[in-house]
Amino acid sequence: MLGAVAACGPEDTSADGASGGSTASAQPSGKPSAGGSSSGEPANDCGKAPTLPAGRKMVEIAVPPSKGSMSAKDARPTCTPNDWIYQGQGEAKYYLFAQEVQAELSAGPGSTKTVPVGELWTHAGDCMTNQAAVKAPYSCSGNIYDITLDGEGNVKSIKEVWHP
Repeated sequence: MLGAVAACGPEDTSADGASGGSTASAQPSGKPSAGGSSSGEPANDCGKAPTLPAGRKMVEIAVPPSKGSMSAKDARPTCTPNDWIYQGQGEAKYYLFAQEVQAELSAGPGSTKTVPVGELWTHAGDCMTNQAAVKAPYSCSGNIYDITLDGEGNVKSIKEVWHP
């Protein structure tokens, strides 16, 4: 299912990463080899799993967000033949949005655009229910979002993670 993938590999080596702009994906320490193994053998050796800085987490939105809230599953890195991807796992959790929310939509690899949070809710809903409604420069790229929470557990920033 496309809704469960997110960018997380070193393929984006643009100057954006060097300019202090954050990317939503952690960089793995190695490239995978062909094949796969569930035994822990290095057949899909992506290297060390990516880790996020303290205070950030990846989520996969479970249902289209409504005004002021969303339900989302924690997204964990998974090694695939194409590198690390984030996938939602477990039960969805209910999140409220903080009074002031910084929202960003992906506008392609290494590029985001700050938008009103309502535009992000509409975009996320369209990606889940009506992808034809999404207009350039945006696209539906995996339904994975990088979020930070305030001290009360409310979403204070949310950024769509780009994936081809």
